[in-house]
Amino acid sequence: MTSTELVPVPGRTPLLRRRRAEPDVRTRSGERISASAARKLIDAVPQHTRDSRDTRWRSYSLWCATYQWAEDEPNAVLSYLSDLGDRGHPSKTLEAHLGTLRALRAVQKAPLSPAEIKACRLVIRHRAGEEADDPQVEPGPLQADAVDLDELRQMVRTADRTTRRGKQVAVTLLLDWWMAGRASEPARLNLHDVKVTTVKVEDAAGRTVTRQALVIKIRRSKADQNARGQEVRILAQDDREICPVHAVREWLDILTDDGQLTPGPFLRRIDRHGNIGAKAAGRHTKDPRRRGGITADTVNDIVKAAARAAELTPTPTLEELATAAKARQDAYAAAEAAPTAEEANEVLKAWRTARRAARAAVRRITGHSMRCGWIQTALDAGNPPEVVALHSRHSLRSAGFDAYRKKKVPWHQNPTLSLSLAA
Repeated sequence: MTSTELVPVPGRTPLLRRRRAEPDVRTRSGERISASAARKLIDAVPQHTRDSRDTRWRSYSLWCATYQWAEDEPNAVLSYLSDLGDRGHPSKTLEAHLGTLRALRAVQKAPLSPAEIKACRLVIRHRAGEEADDPQVEPGPLQADAVDLDELRQMVRTADRTTRRGKQVAVTLLLDWWMAGRASEPARLNLHDVKVTTVKVEDAAGRTVTRQALVIKIRRSKADQNARGQEVRILAQDDREICPVHAVREWLDILTDDGQLTPGPFLRRIDRHGNIGAKAAGRHTKDPRRRGGITADTVNDIVKAAARAAELTPTPTLEELATAAKARQDAYAAAEAAPTAEEANEVLKAWRTARRAARAAVRRITGHSMRCGWIQTALDAGNPPEVVALHSRHSLRSAGFDAYRKKKVPWHQNPTLSLSLAA
């Protein structure tokens, strides 16, 4: 049966055959599916995830071609991961590559054997041990530093809130921090997803008082790919400078004055001339439904720029950037000229170790700094972990949430305090 034929239903007159506008496609395993189904399967996976998978598979394919391995050959993935470790890639990178290659090999009907998977994990464990024993760098992945409440205030103060652009920056920073958001979450909000309301709460004296609050609907996120939807509730703060409710009201006033209190993205683009949304100059999103909205990259850029403006992170000079670029170029040139693969790997490993040490020596603030900053601030304030996890959309059993928690004994509870051994 071709894709243009319809299966006749008994007792009914067969419908006329219609030609599809798009031809059927073949999967990696050679099976046929409709173009519509293929497109939905692709779009169901976030773009950055698809890009990462493609990059890892290209790297593996190039390695196989260089060292004359077949992509579906037994132990090819094992040897590739070992080579990555020899070049100085951290164990977390090896884990990511194993996950991608294992999945794609299975799709291509050349799955890794249980013995090979076990061997790959042993190679990854060996690399993790090397990292732990390396005196030149701190082990573990390079993570974004948390932004606490005082640092959030400093970042917000870098925005000129008398301007449209300044109010956009302020509402982005404050929403992202108070909702413990991933960079994609505030960027994906629609106008009807952010509601200002009034609620009743008890104050410190036990009296019932009314306070303004935000009710934010997160329709889909990294941890909610099935789009069941999650709700985040945020109370107004007494300090208007860092109050997300006040920032949202300011932003809504901007949209109202510009005649843009219309369905669409909540956070909208602003160009240097003050034009908002679809009227702003520059490259717009590919999705016509979100034309004029900002992206996760925009949120990340706003956070980084505010951190540099507040002098929380250094701004690399042109000389530093040129030096880093030359070091990379020299390392790859030396590796290319090395007589053996082992010597080339040693050159690249030395360069990666030095680069990693340099990056670890300075603070790193990205869009994710807002999420871990709120979580750590809320935990330090004595909030129960289950309440904090509910607000940040985590499972208490989540390894991700566990990584945010500071597993350190507070100084006032430190067991050495009562030993009276201080000099």
